[in-house]
Amino acid sequence: MKNQKLFFALISASLMLASCSDDDPADPTVYRRVIGFENASGPLAGPTSYGANLYDGYTGGTQFINGAEEVEDGVYLEFGINSDAGTYNFWNGGIVRSDWNYRTDIAGQSAGWWYTFSNQCSVYNTASTDGANRGAGADGSNTFAVINGYSDANNNKSASFNFSGSKEYLVENIAVCPTSYLYGNITEGNAYGNDPGKSLKEVGGWFKVTATGYNAAGTKTATVEKYICDYRNASSPVEIASTWETWDVSAMGRVNKVVFNFEGSDTGQWGLNTPAYLAIDNITLRLN
Repeated sequence: MKNQKLFFALISASLMLASCSDDDPADPTVYRRVIGFENASGPLAGPTSYGANLYDGYTGGTQFINGAEEVEDGVYLEFGINSDAGTYNFWNGGIVRSDWNYRTDIAGQSAGWWYTFSNQCSVYNTASTDGANRGAGADGSNTFAVINGYSDANNNKSASFNFSGSKEYLVENIAVCPTSYLYGNITEGNAYGNDPGKSLKEVGGWFKVTATGYNAAGTKTATVEKYICDYRNASSPVEIASTWETWDVSAMGRVNKVVFNFEGSDTGQWGLNTPAYLAIDNITLRLN
């Protein structure tokens, strides 16, 4: 009976680890969890790729405010829209779930619609079928997240996610891809930028995203950055991607919260002109 109890205890422990983590073949003592937003709570952005349900005036159903996806038993990665005096609107920044992938204009819309605010929830992933709104996430998944917002002297709208219960994890990497809104404004020109109608490449501009980690005590751990594009050096430019890329953010160390921000060359009196958007997916966490 004693051996039988031990056997079932070992099986139960193995099943628990297998259900919440992906072990490292090179080191079976390492356990990981990938957050892909497929199983997260909260509605997807809709009913169109603008995402009317991301605003407090929405009357067509449930407004998205926040969501969560389980990391391990009782611990969740939490994300959502920033609050402003008790209301939740995506123009205040945040992270929302999406499955849209319009990369060209659609019927009934004017020319250039695909890279406007009205298509803000679409990812620009050329590995997926344009407009199918299926399979546009990293690794062909259907669901991903869109982050929006930045902070500077005039704004405090950065998007962030955190882990419940003051839990800390090593965030190893995040899959990132431009949104259509961002991609088009960088490559086709921003009508509201410093050089209307000119791409960032034409004017030798740049745009980058940063991620800053904070531990459970609220102390900053480190900031990592990734250039979405950089055309200052014409002989070795950083071209904007059109498919998902893996961003190594492990230098942040073990964190309870990650805050995203954006910086760019196309900046005016009131802040960034380049849309502060990016699609994210497959957040890889080390559990131990």
